Amino acid sequence: MWSSMALLALPIALDPVRLGLTLLLISRPRPAQNLLIYWVGCMTLGLLLLLVPILVLHFTPTFSAFAHDLANPATPVSSTVHYLEIAAGVLVLSIAALMAVRFFARQRMQPPAQSANTTALLVDSDPPNPISRLLGRGTDVPAQDGSGSAIRRLLGRANVAWESGSLWVALAIGFFAAPNPPMIIFGLTTIPTSGAAIGMQIGAAIVFVVETLALVEIVLLGSLVAPNKTQALLRLLHDWARAYRRQILVAMLALVGLALVAQGMGFI
Repeated sequence: MWSSMALLALPIALDPVRLGLTLLLISRPRPAQNLLIYWVGCMTLGLLLLLVPILVLHFTPTFSAFAHDLANPATPVSSTVHYLEIAAGVLVLSIAALMAVRFFARQRMQPPAQSANTTALLVDSDPPNPISRLLGRGTDVPAQDGSGSAIRRLLGRANVAWESGSLWVALAIGFFAAPNPPMIIFGLTTIPTSGAAIGMQIGAAIVFVVETLALVEIVLLGSLVAPNKTQALLRLLHDWARAYRRQILVAMLALVGLALVAQGMGFI
């Protein structure tokens, strides 16, 4: 359990969505405080998504016998779960393969690249981020009715909070970024079936979520020591992840699929 989870936690940490949100947060006022609250939001919801099913399996009488059979390799329930893990792994691998085929097909159909000057201009441009565009709608359009006015007032207040670096916005973004599908799929198919004691499973879930947020934690420490260098390095990493986001997603899904198949076949 520990080796397989440690192996997959670091690739999951390179989630392009989290990279982009991290870059946005450290570019706002009070970056260290906002990044810390964002980490708290990701940790809180990520642990809830993993720990609640684990605790339900162990402490609900209806599921306690199922959890016991699940941890015993000799029971039919455990054998069935292994087959389900293999099936889930094959499904995830199929999705990864389909995404890879579609990606390469789109690449072949793309028109020739533009000139170097145009490309450099596009790269150097810094368009407004999606959050600012969304929240800015609350102040750009005048209110015309009661319901629209309430929504625009809410967006306007959120825009002020975002521009001022309010901490509750970072917490909400952390809740949004926490449900990482590869993390949830692999965590819920690995920890409950490990047969470890409940305390060990809870510890494994906490360590796993902390590892998947390793990049955020490194950026948080770097922003305290050398904020300008950290932001420059994170921007380079974000640009790289954005350019290869489809390849990164395919690689993450392929790793999760292979781990599920290997786990179902008893290799790990």
